[in-house]
Amino acid sequence: MSMISKGKRAFRFPGWLVALALSTTPVLSHEFWLDAEESMIEAGDSISIDMRVGQNFSGRALAYLSQNVREIRHWSPGAVTSVHARLGDRPAVQSLVLEEPGLHRITLATKPSYIVFETLEEFREYLEYEGLSHIAELHEARGFASTDIAEAYVRNARTLVQVGPVKAADADEATGMAFELVATGNPFVPERETLEFELLWQGEPVTQAQVAIFHVARNGKAPNDTMRRLVQTDAVGRASIDNLEQGRYLLNAVRLEPVEGPGAVVWESHWASLTFEIPPN
Repeated sequence: MSMISKGKRAFRFPGWLVALALSTTPVLSHEFWLDAEESMIEAGDSISIDMRVGQNFSGRALAYLSQNVREIRHWSPGAVTSVHARLGDRPAVQSLVLEEPGLHRITLATKPSYIVFETLEEFREYLEYEGLSHIAELHEARGFASTDIAEAYVRNARTLVQVGPVKAADADEATGMAFELVATGNPFVPERETLEFELLWQGEPVTQAQVAIFHVARNGKAPNDTMRRLVQTDAVGRASIDNLEQGRYLLNAVRLEPVEGPGAVVWESHWASLTFEIPPN
């Protein structure tokens, strides 16, 4: 499969998302997430956050490019502010000072990038991995070609950071991103055993959708120590992480929407990710 730009420069992703003009390496996993250097800090401390892309919670940091990133925002308990980055910054978010105690959220949305699946089989493998096998049937039903299948993709990444004392009432909340994973509680509450979360599209619950949960235990190292399991959202768009353990978590979900009208792109995928780290009690 290959990358197309439509006048935009695509992210340089590994595997089959590498921005090499004629790359055809078939790699199925291609998550994008925000990687905070710490998930629990004291009020007034600063934090830096990488954008990462890779497989099984192992990936390289990307430099900030304004042609790829639409917006970065910091959601403190009392305000929402834009985060400004400089061209080439790596980490993309550098020395962000978090003054207010409570649960903070940093969100990042990308501009569309583009990819071409050279065969229907490649497209099917990708869809199956992401729990979207039914899209292949829709693709054929819409009469699209079985080769050179063009897709636009947009990333919606979120990470949680606890500042100061932990309060169970400081729950995560939706931020209005087009597609987002939202924790319905505070994952940093000591000895929490289960964390429920919801998947939202345009602010509405997404039911019966696959969410991949990646976990790397404390002192573990990705990708060798990464555990991946799949859950389905229920009738109200919710699912849960049972047996919550210490270590890093990445939640990932994918949604495909049809693209109507003229042009090469026939599908647009939206990716939602949520990251946090459970520290030792």
